[in-house]
Amino acid sequence: MLASAIVQDCRTAIATGPRPCVVARGIVVTARLLVRIPGPIFALVILNLALQIFDGYATYLGWERFGEANPLLRAAFDTWGAGPTLVVTKLAAGGLLLMIGHAPQRLLVAVGLVFTLTAYTALSLVPWSMRLLG
Repeated sequence: MLASAIVQDCRTAIATGPRPCVVARGIVVTARLLVRIPGPIFALVILNLALQIFDGYATYLGWERFGEANPLLRAAFDTWGAGPTLVVTKLAAGGLLLMIGHAPQRLLVAVGLVFTLTAYTALSLVPWSMRLLG
């Protein structure tokens, strides 16, 4: 069965806003592509993304100088290489951060992003900075 036969009127709904789309068998959904992220949550997402980039770069530099202590990352480094492993894991983490930033429960999103920001600062930024610069 073709997708166009299942979903009717969604093309115009996407173009004009969150108008309901009629899906086969009487199911009605709303097409909503763009969700605005409030300023404070946007800032938390950007800071978390910056920490992910830092963590990936610092992990790569630290791995070259000291080796990798995390057994999961060490096994992935041995299998696929450090660069590809870090790129894939950090892209996945960034994608998850963007998904969390778009979630409708704003208070829960803010608390979660503050928690991850604090954890990555305490467990990545500070230790890697001290080890690599010290």
